[in-house]
Amino acid sequence: MSIAILMLMTMLTANARVERSVCATRPSHTASDQRSQINPGQIKITITTGGGPYGPAKDTFRVGEPIPLVLTMTNSGSQPVYVCDSETLYQDRPQLLKDGKPLPYGPYRQAMLQTAEKDKTCENDNLPQQILLRPNEPTVVSWFNLAGGATSLYDDGWYESLPVGKYTLTNRRRLSCCDGTPIESNTINFVVVP
Repeated sequence: MSIAILMLMTMLTANARVERSVCATRPSHTASDQRSQINPGQIKITITTGGGPYGPAKDTFRVGEPIPLVLTMTNSGSQPVYVCDSETLYQDRPQLLKDGKPLPYGPYRQAMLQTAEKDKTCENDNLPQQILLRPNEPTVVSWFNLAGGATSLYDDGWYESLPVGKYTLTNRRRLSCCDGTPIESNTINFVVVP
């Protein structure tokens, strides 16, 4: 390996450590700054099943098919604002109803939530980024699997593979990285068919 490559790798590693330590201390400071700068009433959160990186949004899925969720935020204020994007585990709380009855999160997701809360993972290990929301310009800020597929190698969805039925979904999302009052999204409906 050449000396130039070794030097570059050393510099990148050092920069990553510096950025990690800055970001690790930033969330509580940034969260309080964000609350004073952002009026939560000026941020609209829109969810879709599909869309963004997943192609067109859709409202019908087959049993065993993964169900992606895309979040878009729109700033209705007159000035640009920054919102945090950390990890769905810390910022999102989807609420899924099947035929009008609430569904619990999958066991894997429940365990992750309990561990993150107990270990304060967001405050200690999170590497958040700031996303600029320009006035009246819808911006995709996040996407994740709402429900994992039947053939997933690992379960990364909030819910296990969904059976046939009619579903109603909302999401509550924090604007700050690790804390703060969540904002309710729109409500959407989709179906799972055989």
